[in-house]
Amino acid sequence: MTTSDIKDYWQRVKETARDLGGDGCSGPTLQVYRSCCDEHDIHYTTGRRLDGRPITRREADAEFRRCMQARSPFGRWAPMSWWRWAAVRLAGWRYWDGDQRNTD
Repeated sequence: MTTSDIKDYWQRVKETARDLGGDGCSGPTLQVYRSCCDEHDIHYTTGRRLDGRPITRREADAEFRRCMQARSPFGRWAPMSWWRWAAVRLAGWRYWDGDQRNTD
């Protein structure tokens, strides 16, 4: 993927999340993670990735964690990524509107 493709992808994420009424980052999350939150909102609202492929709740949560880790100077060990991931794994089922068969 080129730099231009990546920028286009995240712009589409931003626009799609806005159109779906996503709230971005609920709670105390740095704005550097806003695009990760928007992508996660899309997954939870539609049960699909931006390209239309299905995604399970478990996969959506894992991608959310990896997205935050990629933006953190701590990488894989980013505390915020693990804290937010644990929160969505524990309580996210209440907000999952995706395909109800893909609730894991």
